[in-house]
Amino acid sequence: MKGDDNNSLIFIGVDIQFLSVERHFYLFLLEERRMLNLSISDIMNDHPLKVKADVSVRDVAHLLLRYRVNGLLVVDPADPNRLMGVFTTRDLVDLMGDALSPGNHKMQALHEMGERPVVDFLPFEEMVSLQISDSAAKADGLMHKKGAITIPVYDGEKLVGVPGRHDIINIAFA
Repeated sequence: MKGDDNNSLIFIGVDIQFLSVERHFYLFLLEERRMLNLSISDIMNDHPLKVKADVSVRDVAHLLLRYRVNGLLVVDPADPNRLMGVFTTRDLVDLMGDALSPGNHKMQALHEMGERPVVDFLPFEEMVSLQISDSAAKADGLMHKKGAITIPVYDGEKLVGVPGRHDIINIAFA
């Protein structure tokens, strides 16, 4: 690895140009403008996976793994448009950590947790949402601010989709 005076670095035969701070800022502004012009409907999954609130944590865990998603929408069993929360892989890992903590009968605690309905473990934090007319940039900002993996999108009162972090990353680096 060697450097020279013209802001480049030779690393394993590849010439990597260092960008100035001004160039990074310019590229950021271009990307931000592109994200501002994209509607959330352009990037969201319009067929999100939903589970009823009375589904067991074990079944939710299987769905998260089977479909390789980071979160599932938990809806009222009587009204699939009434969102009760979002259950994520992070929530599942936290539950498993609690069940496996010192002093617990580990396998018994995991089994008992797995049999309980997912609604019992929904986070109590304020649920955030977007409207179909919102921009992808707004989704990105809200995910960053709230630490959300996915955010439900509504068209008025109807739940119509979800963008996830992976969707934001895809457009940011496309």
